[in-house]
Amino acid sequence: MTTAAPTTPAHDRWWEALPAGRGRLRGRAHLTSDAPVLSLDGTWDFRHGMRADGSDLGTVSPITVPGLWQLQGHGAPQYTNIVYPIPRDVPHVPDENPTGHYSRLIETPEEWSATVADGGRVLLRLQGVDSAAKIWIDGAVVGVTAGSRLTQEFDVTDLVTAEGPHLLEVRVVQWSANTYLEDQDMWWASGIFRSVDLLLRPAGGIHDLVTHADFDPASGTGSLAVRACGISGEGLPVRVEIPELEIAADLPAEGGVLEVGAVEPWSAETPALYDVRVASAAETVRLRAGFRRVEVDGDIFRVNGERIVFRGVNRHEADPVVGRTQHPDNQDLDVALMKRHNINAVRTSHYPPHQRFLDVCDEAGLYVICEGDFEAHGFHLDITGEDATGAAERPAASELFRQSLIERTDRFVRRDLNHPSIVLWSIGNEASTGPVTDAMIERVRAVDPTRPVIYEQDYLAEHVDVFSLMYPTHAESEEIGRKDLSDATRAKLRAMLEHLGVTPDEELLADPPALTKPFLWIEYAHAMGNGAGSLKEYMDLVHRYPSLHGGFIWEWIDHGLSTRDAEGNEIFGYGGDFGERLHDANFVADGLVLPDRTPSPALQDAAHHYSPVGLEVSHGAARVTNRYAFRDLAHLRAEVSVDDQRSWTPLTLPELAPGGSAEIPLPALADGAVTVRLLTREAEGPVPAGHVVVAASHVDAGRLAEQFALPAPGAAPTPEGRGWRIGPAELDDLGRLVRLGTLDIADAGVDLWRAPVDNERAFTHVALETRWRRIGLDAARSRLVSIAARDGVLEVTRRLGLDGTALGADVRERYSSDGTALVLEVEVTPSASWPEDLPLPRVGWTLSAPGDLDMVGYLGFGPHESYPDTGGGTTFGAWAATVDDLQVPYVLPQENGNRAGVVSAHVRGEAPGRGLHLRMPEGLGLAVRPWSSAELDRRAHDGALRPDGRTWVTVSAALHGVGSAACGPVPLPQYVLGARPVSFRLALSAPEG
Repeated sequence: MTTAAPTTPAHDRWWEALPAGRGRLRGRAHLTSDAPVLSLDGTWDFRHGMRADGSDLGTVSPITVPGLWQLQGHGAPQYTNIVYPIPRDVPHVPDENPTGHYSRLIETPEEWSATVADGGRVLLRLQGVDSAAKIWIDGAVVGVTAGSRLTQEFDVTDLVTAEGPHLLEVRVVQWSANTYLEDQDMWWASGIFRSVDLLLRPAGGIHDLVTHADFDPASGTGSLAVRACGISGEGLPVRVEIPELEIAADLPAEGGVLEVGAVEPWSAETPALYDVRVASAAETVRLRAGFRRVEVDGDIFRVNGERIVFRGVNRHEADPVVGRTQHPDNQDLDVALMKRHNINAVRTSHYPPHQRFLDVCDEAGLYVICEGDFEAHGFHLDITGEDATGAAERPAASELFRQSLIERTDRFVRRDLNHPSIVLWSIGNEASTGPVTDAMIERVRAVDPTRPVIYEQDYLAEHVDVFSLMYPTHAESEEIGRKDLSDATRAKLRAMLEHLGVTPDEELLADPPALTKPFLWIEYAHAMGNGAGSLKEYMDLVHRYPSLHGGFIWEWIDHGLSTRDAEGNEIFGYGGDFGERLHDANFVADGLVLPDRTPSPALQDAAHHYSPVGLEVSHGAARVTNRYAFRDLAHLRAEVSVDDQRSWTPLTLPELAPGGSAEIPLPALADGAVTVRLLTREAEGPVPAGHVVVAASHVDAGRLAEQFALPAPGAAPTPEGRGWRIGPAELDDLGRLVRLGTLDIADAGVDLWRAPVDNERAFTHVALETRWRRIGLDAARSRLVSIAARDGVLEVTRRLGLDGTALGADVRERYSSDGTALVLEVEVTPSASWPEDLPLPRVGWTLSAPGDLDMVGYLGFGPHESYPDTGGGTTFGAWAATVDDLQVPYVLPQENGNRAGVVSAHVRGEAPGRGLHLRMPEGLGLAVRPWSSAELDRRAHDGALRPDGRTWVTVSAALHGVGSAACGPVPLPQYVLGARPVSFRLALSAPEG
């Protein structure tokens, strides 16, 4: 189809107009109806240009709708976190404005004619267009969209009911006045990315439907309020039926409330839903009602009368191939993974999701904070790094944006208010505060008075119902729980408000209303790369202080996009991989699941600390605490293993009401550890039968140390050539291990380095990576001080030095052997002048073995990785994996794969009997890799990592915690690896046969 695109008059810069949008119908609920719908998804004609007026559109090519044109070969995506990728020149945007002109022929079905003749209407519905679009049918202007993640509907009856076909054209611009309201932390990409439909709306049809399914926890009964409206806003009389409850009633045009008697209430724990049919004379609408009551009771947030803990996650819509376009199976998979990992809540950051995601949340049981399509982060920080540079223009205080923002708020609440899973509304994210955001909050309450409102940047909770903050420290969170803010915390709140361009009210700071309200971490625990740390300590606060109601980890998924690097490697691309001048690198990859939705170890960690059942295992007993709000533990069963998880024995779970605790006696240990796990008895939604809800171990360290005791010296070291032989080992003249049995060994020795994790990178507020590299920790040099044999032991002392500084560490290694194994005892003493505020990355010992050793069996904590402040859900047992399987493919390579508390390990190849055995009686960290730490350190993408033909075995006696400092707090003091003396022991052997 080739046709000249409509022209735009020079004076009509519709993409910059405020209030934004033209010709749209008022927002309404997204309904499932028996009225006809014609999908317009599929292949459209597409022309691309760089002028919003369409004057430079290129040739026609096919494009898929829904989709983003940058991911279909037209232009490139760009990632920024805070700053705008265009000049901040409100409400204007550059003349160079990537533009996509979509077109296709449409024709209404012949059978629609009779309905239209009887007064019916035909609507064009666009469910998501980024960032603004102008629409024509047969050259006649239909209207202009506003709000990229908001449904837009237009009455096109008079344009499409004449004999067709008709030419539908949609011109989408990347930059518009809407851009200033949509500065979310995600890829900038454009197009018709959600579905397009034609709807036949019969006269007298149910255009909008507002329901509220309430539950009275005192009586156990429910009620259903219903009001239906026609397209002109007039009330409609309807018949309401709830077959399961044997309810059938007629309601008048003004609506009414049905008392439905005893019902099973909806909650995230037991998401009971009832099919409801609402019928007018012309149309029947179906919905699934969940009877539940949401209320703020002083500083307690309640659902159905009970305090709720949000074990939550923030979720963007992301896919490595189609970006923000949503595959239905992604929505199902996301919810299934959340439920299987004890997540009970999701915040739709930072816009309303595809509406089907909310259907799945209703069905599976997730509490939802539904958030408006609003973020203006770039107004209070710009590329110069100056704070509050846009304070005067910020939309929160700008009359220029008031009408648009109130309309957006009205629209998103109306679309989704029938979902029982939504328990809180959020007007948006990181957009400052002022009279406009106050008005938005009031509009939410006017449209839906049944749910509380939250907005994080109301830092003193003056206007919202629930107090929330991003990334407060553990200490600050405890102050909030105790209702006792320190002067430092008040000063921080003052500075945060000033950062937004808001003058603090000193009286409110002195006695903030926030402390009288429930508190949530709206974002915390930054799960970027290998992180986030200290989930346990944060959740412990929730269990200690009733007004702390949990929170939402940032975030669900890494936003990496499938692409190739310059060398042709398949990678997940991040900022800068698509030729962008301005970008924020891999800050877009900060999720609990990898871009392909593979769970990361952080998700396993979260699952443990989010468990609705607390489990603590000690010698002879396990303490079980029921942290459900509504359920007992009858749906779970318990098992115990006392032989390193080789077999399991049933345990009897006590009957525990919510909040109750009890101890379960355990059998005597067979080995050095006992593990208890709780599993589901039957499948519940996406959670299968036999699924492990929580597991924990107790280790008898003394018993393990006896079991894996190191052998006493028996084979004296002897000089050999320029080096030494001691038992099965050969060392060179510098005291470095070069052979063990038949294995060639290289690169053996003490090291203090590990590849930095994202929470330590140069862009963080602590920038440990920068400081570590400045002193050369990544390239330490070794100097032999002495080597001598005495009393059956070869003692080697050396100095680890750092270029350009006197800092370093003194190392003493003591080698001995019983003739079969090589025993190594190590003492590492950092320089006395080491800066107190500069932790060490690690203290350990590394070697490289032949690369054919590619299978690992170990006795320690697994199956996933552990670091000092992570590793929740790891249990002590005998584990086996390939070397490849032990790696975590973080989008940007970094330290990964450490297994904690390992007392014994075998690294083997396929050849019988060939391998390396390690014994570590005190339990050390173990990582086995097909590449060195230097390779992890130098590569920019996981797909670019190259095995070097060696198997690298790294033993860690001490590791620095990973924390959340990419966006949140540094590791807690107990997880900081200060420069202190560290000693450790291990034995190595290479048994044959």
